[in-house]
Amino acid sequence: MLAVAFPGAALSVTPAPGASQQTIAEVTATPEATAELFLRSVRLIRWDTAAQFMHPVTLDRFHQTVTMMADADSSGAVREYFTQTDSAEYAALDRATVFDRAVGTMIDDLPGLMHAIYDRDDEVIGQVLEESGEAHVVYRTTARISGAVSEVKLLQLIRIQDGWRVFWSDELEVLETALRGVPRNRRPPGR
Repeated sequence: MLAVAFPGAALSVTPAPGASQQTIAEVTATPEATAELFLRSVRLIRWDTAAQFMHPVTLDRFHQTVTMMADADSSGAVREYFTQTDSAEYAALDRATVFDRAVGTMIDDLPGLMHAIYDRDDEVIGQVLEESGEAHVVYRTTARISGAVSEVKLLQLIRIQDGWRVFWSDELEVLETALRGVPRNRRPPGR
């Protein structure tokens, strides 16, 4: 098991006695390690942690999706639903926080989707490194239901200054599609 402990991390595993804490750059030094941490974060429904392993362009993509949907609703209810903020507070949120709040809120309202994401086992099989600086991590995922057939999937990763980050995956595709499908007339609880 990989020991992960760095400031602000929701995924924090206490290192073994005598082991040192690792930085995000150290735990994301390889595409396979980054993929394992990202997949584990997704399966644990820890969106704040998953965001740490996502590429900045990918976080921007989710931020743009939430912003587009929120801006289309002049009442502010959609922005409040997704991020629990008004427009001034929203402007101050970083991309990772917007991802965490929007996906977390959506998943809470879609228990079937949460179950499908959570109730799976993943096994990283290997990686393919491209000359362009990209990597594709191959993994096997199996739903934890009787008779489930394993699927082989890919995560696309890109190296940045402090390690590898997930650029795109099937999980992110499903989350973005679900996010775009949230009704625009959502009203926050209590209204």
